[in-house]
Amino acid sequence: MTEQQPDPVDMDNLTFGDGSMDVVLPAPSGPDDIKVPRSYRLPVDLDQWITRTAAARGQKPSDFVRDMLRLARSVLEPENDRQVSMADVLRALATVHTHDAA
Repeated sequence: MTEQQPDPVDMDNLTFGDGSMDVVLPAPSGPDDIKVPRSYRLPVDLDQWITRTAAARGQKPSDFVRDMLRLARSVLEPENDRQVSMADVLRALATVHTHDAA
């Protein structure tokens, strides 16, 4: 879905009237519709990785970072933590191949 950008406004010839607006934007339907701007300083290599990975996935970098933050939140929230059996952990580790194994 592409968002349409508004036409530029000629601030020198701006006029006001008593009439109603032609377009009324819809109210946000939920908290996901409201975006809060943030500013972070990232190392160049991390920024390049974000840009490359987002492009490979056909996403804007901001959408990609938002998805990654949601994923991290789901991993880090205590209610998502659960116990696993040691046997399951050892079975999973046994399937991991090291770089030296060939």
